Amino acid sequence: MNKILNINLGGYALTIDDDAYVYLQAYLESIRQRFSESEGRDEIVSDIETRLGELITEALGNRSIVMLPDVEEATNIMGKPEEFGSEEPAAESSQTNQSKSGGKKVPPVRTGKRLFRDEEDAVVGGVCSGLSAYFGIQDPVWMRLSFVLLVFISFGFWVPAYLLMWILMRPAKSAADRLAMRGEPVNVDNIAREIEEGFERLGNKVNEFSSKSGAKTSANAQNAVKTGVTAIGQMFGFVIRFIAKFAMLIALLIAIALFLGFGGAWIASIWALITAAPFVAFFSPFSSGTTWLGFGNVFFLLAIPAIALVLFFARILFKTRVPGWVHGMMWFFWTLNFISAIVLTSFAAREYRQGSIVTKTIDLSSINSDTLFVEGSKVSGNTSYYWEFEDDVFRINNMNLEMEGLVDIDVRRGDTDQFEVVQVVKARGGSREEAMENADQTIYSVTATGNKLLVPTAFTIEKGKKWKAQTVKVIISVPQGKFIKFDESIYRRAGADRDDYSDDNDRNYISRSPNKVFQMTRDGFLCADCPKIGDKDYSYMHQSFQNFILEGDFETEIQKGDDFKVRIIGTPSDKKKLETIKTGDKITFTTNGKSADGNLRLIIESPSFNSVHCEGNGSLTIRGFVEDGALISARGATRIKAYVDILDQLDVTLSGACKLEVNGEGRNLYANLTEGASLEASNYPVDKAEISSSDGSTARVYAKEHALVLSDTPGSVKVDGGAEVKTSREQ
Repeated sequence: MNKILNINLGGYALTIDDDAYVYLQAYLESIRQRFSESEGRDEIVSDIETRLGELITEALGNRSIVMLPDVEEATNIMGKPEEFGSEEPAAESSQTNQSKSGGKKVPPVRTGKRLFRDEEDAVVGGVCSGLSAYFGIQDPVWMRLSFVLLVFISFGFWVPAYLLMWILMRPAKSAADRLAMRGEPVNVDNIAREIEEGFERLGNKVNEFSSKSGAKTSANAQNAVKTGVTAIGQMFGFVIRFIAKFAMLIALLIAIALFLGFGGAWIASIWALITAAPFVAFFSPFSSGTTWLGFGNVFFLLAIPAIALVLFFARILFKTRVPGWVHGMMWFFWTLNFISAIVLTSFAAREYRQGSIVTKTIDLSSINSDTLFVEGSKVSGNTSYYWEFEDDVFRINNMNLEMEGLVDIDVRRGDTDQFEVVQVVKARGGSREEAMENADQTIYSVTATGNKLLVPTAFTIEKGKKWKAQTVKVIISVPQGKFIKFDESIYRRAGADRDDYSDDNDRNYISRSPNKVFQMTRDGFLCADCPKIGDKDYSYMHQSFQNFILEGDFETEIQKGDDFKVRIIGTPSDKKKLETIKTGDKITFTTNGKSADGNLRLIIESPSFNSVHCEGNGSLTIRGFVEDGALISARGATRIKAYVDILDQLDVTLSGACKLEVNGEGRNLYANLTEGASLEASNYPVDKAEISSSDGSTARVYAKEHALVLSDTPGSVKVDGGAEVKTSREQ
């Protein structure tokens, strides 16, 4: 019966029996005696202990107690003190070591080359010297020259590549690391040799520094050059190290942010699963146990890659290592969850492969009016829910599921002279019969009482039943000449195709107009009590007109406003003379040749203004607009005043006895005047003006730089502002 001891061997916590401990203690004592005269004895013994701990840990496998054969095998690999210093190479010596327990040869343990930074032979970070050792290049200067050449060829790309390798490559701190860097066997003899050579290199550097200091007076020029090169190298190294440290700081912050993000997502997902419990049964096509299995699959499919990423950053930044079996188990478990999720998804899809419809015609015998009032009704008076989404998309309590977001009302033209209402419930299932059963079990009922149609705002699924993609549509057919009105609780769910609306409806859609009466006319739905164009409360919010045509002898004012509004002031008989025609972004107001005797006034508000054309004997005032460009044209005896700022170009076309007065500021003015037209623009300074005048037309403009005047009557066009005036294009 042996005692069991707990020891720390080179940083490895081991549980070891008494025999193995005695053997290991004797071996280490012999090592200490063998290197008692060596300058680096403590470092040699420390590295050997670390290597022994690594070998014994690897040999244990799934066992927890270190036995004597484990220690013997490790010491055979490392070598016996009596073999140190022999003339045969270390690799051959290790091959001839035999195990005391088995008497067989123990093959040399070569770690294989590992990539490290060689800080003992470093100029900046030791990356090039580490790569040289890995690839077997004796002099690292060739690797350094290659890096410099690559930096110039790649236009600096290899500078961040060097920094990245500096961050990711571990430095060779111990003798075992330096041996692994060159691919040499890690045994006692090589560890001792490596450490002793390290002390020797350090001594040589000290002696070299001392000798250079003594010869300083005889080689001032050479020392000055070397000192300058050294200073430049140190400066470059400082800059690179600073950038590397800053990059490591950024990487650390990113890793912390990712860790916190994944942690928060993990907690949030657990909270979501817990809070989702009351309504999972309504939406899942499976039983309770299978449903939670599916949630578990999704959870681990997301969580395992997140944990792997966190472990990766932890290894890079904090040098932590996770046993290989942990990674293997993680990805094995992820694969199982992935396969399970695929299988469950395929089974779930089968539960929705067939669809069916259940229709019900609503009895409207109680309705005896030409107007149908549609009101929304609550499914139940229960206001206590486990889960309630914004806008009541769906609600859940301990008895049922109420879904409001999947209820629509389709209003269309009727084929008869009576209102007709049809309720349509759609659902899906594993078979057509099951889909029909799911639709039939959906609780939804439209009722008629008096002249009112009560439409539930949601449908209900009772506890124990499933939501299998149920949707509800209520189809209301309105005959020509009759009316329909929706209240505020249901109007948003009602709508009709655009082709079912009259062109004169001004886009007053049912889904935008609560408590408004819509009539089915010969041309389609028309809002019967919405403000018409010209009414005081009229506001055309759904479209803005930018181009205006005015025909007649009425007074018009176009002014800047947030929405498009039109107000007509005059007697009812005069208002009827004014017709409105809308085409795209163009709107026309015309009296069709009828005279309003100046008693009709039109006030227009618009967010923007591009052009206006006037014909007749009316008057127009434009005010408050700031536009990039604009066009003002007139024919007849129209009088126009414009108070505008045009950032680029204002075009003016006037014909007949019309008169235009422009006030504001602009950049370019182009005007064409014929048949006695008049332009007054002295209060509209521009940089450049071009005026064409004929048939007795007159103009006065203000130009600061250039002015081109083309006129058949000298003196008919006056130019203020000191601009250079030309009377032909050839000048």
